[in-house]
Amino acid sequence: MVYSVEQNTFIVMSYYRNGTFVDGAWLYSVAACKQEYLANYPDLEIQETSLEAHIRDVINRFVRTGNVNKGKSSGRPAVSEEVVDDLRERLEQNPQTSLTRLSQQSGVPVTTCHKVVKKRLHMHPYKITTVQQLLPIDPPRRVEYCNWFQNTFHDDGLLDLTFFSDEASFHLSGYVNSQNFRIWSPENPHVFVETPLHPLKIGVWLAVSRRRIYGPIFFHDTMTGERYRQQILEPFIQQLDDEELQLGYFQQDGATAHTARATLEYLQQHYDDRVISLGVQHAFPPRSPDLTPLDFSIFGYLKDKVFQRQMNNLAELQHEIERWVQSIDGRMLQNIFESKKKRVNMCLELNGEHFQHLL
Repeated sequence: MVYSVEQNTFIVMSYYRNGTFVDGAWLYSVAACKQEYLANYPDLEIQETSLEAHIRDVINRFVRTGNVNKGKSSGRPAVSEEVVDDLRERLEQNPQTSLTRLSQQSGVPVTTCHKVVKKRLHMHPYKITTVQQLLPIDPPRRVEYCNWFQNTFHDDGLLDLTFFSDEASFHLSGYVNSQNFRIWSPENPHVFVETPLHPLKIGVWLAVSRRRIYGPIFFHDTMTGERYRQQILEPFIQQLDDEELQLGYFQQDGATAHTARATLEYLQQHYDDRVISLGVQHAFPPRSPDLTPLDFSIFGYLKDKVFQRQMNNLAELQHEIERWVQSIDGRMLQNIFESKKKRVNMCLELNGEHFQHLL
């Protein structure tokens, strides 16, 4: 039969209540406990031999654990230190090993590997940060730009009037998300991988200030200086208000179409000396997507959203891009520019070197 907690508690109390002190020691009787139990629970049909065995089990359990009932099973036996050391050594030799591969190599179940790595080795899966390759001449340029940015943009009012522009490529088949890459380590190893840019299928141009976003403008052909001026800059400048044209700055990267003499002259006709680009007074450092709001935030956001489903053709892809650009609201833009300020500070702290892996 199944004994309740109340019945087992009565057994323990009866057993010790009926003890006698003889020659300096306590003696306890299973028989006396059994008789008191039967008197207290007369309506239960119990075999006396099985009751005696149960009394001994309850008392032994109480002495051993302090419990009158059986506790939950401890489950699988604890993992040995030898197994833990083996898993630690394997991960130290190859920290990019997946838990599935670790299980195959060690013969330890995947669930056990996960528990050991997380709870015994205190390791966490940190992602690899992919960054644009820097040349030796780049850090000083980045420091110069960041110092100028801090000295110029004292308040958010000017950032509300200043547009930061850039292009990105969207491939119909999607893109690789770095969230899929992890390195197991007890502390963040701050690993990053330098990689060149790769041309994709659809070009998208956007310009963003702290208060609004302009675009997208799509292009499929190679962007020349003439196309850049006619297809992008002219429509963009026509929609600016007087305050944006008179007080705001315009930023672009150092692409050939952007820095062509005719392009820079066109921009200076409208912005005077408030152009941020290579080849002008306020130079934007090359190979610095980590300092461009569109690169470090908006384009990544758009790709994560757009490629949630597979597109069948370029028209669908463009429609999805337009839809998600419209989802970017004022609060998001403000947060992005707060991140821009933080990145400028970190870039200065590291003398122009990579800082994204520390964010």
